[in-house]
This record gives sequence, structure tokens and C-alpha cells, in this order.
Amino acid sequence: MKNINEHEELQKQVGMYFDQALDPQSKDAFLQRVNSDPAYQQAFQHEQVIRDNIKKLIHRPGDASQLIQAIKNSIGKG
Repeated sequence: MKNINEHEELQKQVGMYFDQALDPQSKDAFLQRVNSDPAYQQAFQHEQVIRDNIKKLIHRPGDASQLIQAIKNSIGKG
């Protein structure tokens, strides 16, 4: 049971770090743990790769006004 709780806590901290939800002191402590603990380092790198791939594969409209106009056009036609 202890391993499951530790794994959940690790995943929670990694997610909070990448979501920029950690305060500066917690962020520093987390990064120190990443540098010293191979399990934290592995989870950190895995999450970083996943998030980088998502950024590369998801297309975002370059201009918000184009998106707004497309929505208005689709509403007008419906």
C-alpha cells in the first residue's frame, strides 16, 4: 500500500510542477528530489516527453479572431 501512495504522490507533484502549481519553495524542493531520486527523475522525464509531444501534435489556431469568425459563420448557417 505504501508504494501506491508514494507513486500517486510522485505523479501529483510532477503534474503540479508542469502545471506551475507549486510555490517557489516546493518547486525548489521538488527539483532537488528530481536530481537525487531516480524514480522522480524518470517520472519527470516521462511527463516532459508526453507534454512536448502533445504540444507538437495539437494544432492551435494562430489567430483567435479567425476562430471567432468561424464560430459565427457556423452559427449563421445553422
